[in-house]
Amino acid sequence: MRAATAGLGAILCLMAGGCVETSPKASLDGMTATLTGGLVGGRAARQPVVGDTPSPGAAALHAAWVASDLGRQLDDADRRLAAEMDYQVLESGAAGVTREWHGPHSGLRGQVTPGPAYSVNQYTCRDFVDAVAIDGRKETRRSTACRQPDGSWRPIS
Repeated sequence: MRAATAGLGAILCLMAGGCVETSPKASLDGMTATLTGGLVGGRAARQPVVGDTPSPGAAALHAAWVASDLGRQLDDADRRLAAEMDYQVLESGAAGVTREWHGPHSGLRGQVTPGPAYSVNQYTCRDFVDAVAIDGRKETRRSTACRQPDGSWRPIS
């Protein structure tokens, strides 16, 4: 039984990207905490909390929303919400997994789907697609952003 527990702990650690703990029980306990934290954190991160200004990591993404044809159809609160969701998805979203946002005041709904991360001149970049339902029709925009040394994402297209 002890070997089975150690083997399970080792498999779980490898799946999560490695462990720093040495005992099978500590590894399994650590893995349980990591998985639980990821699940809880993932739920909390679904709808970004948006203030009057975008977070530093999402500021350039917000500017791109302001300048886009699609963004001009949104109010500023929805542009900030969309930019924050773009930031979350670019930062930690799984490729091909769509995340949704909902403007509580406007009632608009949007979603963003990231592509896989890739490197360009030592920058991590990702393609992504934003979609917003406006007046019963789905409007989309395709973009590419690269992660900057300060942790922000700067759109390049």
